[in-house]
Amino acid sequence: MFKLNPLLAIALLLIAVSCNDKPNDKEIQDNVTKTLQANKNYAGVNSTVKDGTVTLTGMCEGDNCATDIENNIKDVNGVQKVENNVTKDNSTDMTMRTSVQSIITKYPGVQADVAGGVIVLRGTIDRDNLQSLMSDLGTLHPEKIDNQLVVK
Repeated sequence: MFKLNPLLAIALLLIAVSCNDKPNDKEIQDNVTKTLQANKNYAGVNSTVKDGTVTLTGMCEGDNCATDIENNIKDVNGVQKVENNVTKDNSTDMTMRTSVQSIITKYPGVQADVAGGVIVLRGTIDRDNLQSLMSDLGTLHPEKIDNQLVVK
């Protein structure tokens, strides 16, 4: 009769347990979904998982958002590969750009651009109008206002 060495039995058990440590696709999917839900800029992104490969689709907001999402998903336990089909959503910038243009028409000499939720102001403005302009633009909830205005 074959007698198993107790140390060998423990070693085999540890090997068997460690081999099963790898999360399955459902667990990976749950963790990827949690990662996506944790960031409001990823709200338009969907994911599927097959054999440890995560496929991302949809749209995101912000500069470099698609790359940022991919980097975050690569860090999820069990992810072997990421296929990134995410594109940047420029519609938010277009909506904000239209709103910014309607606001700055009240302030002669002020020009503005919008990119990635950031409003960049250029030109000139009277000191008396600066606070009012900033307040009006603040109602749009931009990521940032980059004020490059010359104040007279």
